[in-house]
Amino acid sequence: MDKEHLKELIGQDKLEEAFAALLSRNREGGNEAWHNAVLIQHNQFRQYEQELLKGTLSAADAALAKNRLLSALLTLIDEWPGAEQATQPSAPAKTSGKHSRAKWLLIGAVALIGLIVGYSKLNRSETNKETEPPSREATVSEGKPSPTRPLHFPQGNEVTFIFSTGSEISYRLLSGELKSLGGDAWQLSLKVRCSARKGNGVNFWDDTFRLELDEPDAFLAPSSGLNELVENNSFKDGTVSFVGKGAFSSLKIALINPWDKEDIRKLPASIEN
Repeated sequence: MDKEHLKELIGQDKLEEAFAALLSRNREGGNEAWHNAVLIQHNQFRQYEQELLKGTLSAADAALAKNRLLSALLTLIDEWPGAEQATQPSAPAKTSGKHSRAKWLLIGAVALIGLIVGYSKLNRSETNKETEPPSREATVSEGKPSPTRPLHFPQGNEVTFIFSTGSEISYRLLSGELKSLGGDAWQLSLKVRCSARKGNGVNFWDDTFRLELDEPDAFLAPSSGLNELVENNSFKDGTVSFVGKGAFSSLKIALINPWDKEDIRKLPASIEN
């Protein structure tokens, strides 16, 4: 099965069939690290389907999760060891229309998902604006953009999750900063190091991180688009960023256990004046 046909399957929303073809690559002597990356994404896909069945995902979260799965799956297809793009030397150029159509189907699907996510975020932002109290104490002031202000982590900057099989993942907050974007808008950025040990690697992505402002468990999701794979016994550094509006008086960085979504660790943060 060639890469173009796999992409056509994705365009037709036949993700399970595409994963099956990619996983069969291991039986043909495929690259082990690549195969492990496929396994991780396949597990994420299964979890996504289960959460859809349970109805635990909002429309926006479901669209965002699927968008990331599509992106990761396309990357794995492009990096498929030993696979070649389909060629038809004896056929005229116009016979590639089927593959072009699949490509446009895929691009359209991704664009539609992006629109759903964008609309949902806009909708929630407007709702929050309408229900926000007229005034409250703040550590972020309105007005002209101010210089970047560093973050400190007074109760520690590292969280480690250990799975029952012995797999271990650590996240260390290397640094953080808060930047005013003008008015009451702001951007908070974190430089994070993700380390994977005693396992098959781990996804290092936005889904692990949330920002808790003032109210317990009132989380803000990041908008940085971080989506990396950290192989076993290695680490990667990445940037997670959040964009928000309005004042807040307390701040915590929340990290979600990839094996148990109910296990959320919180690291308090303070902003240097």
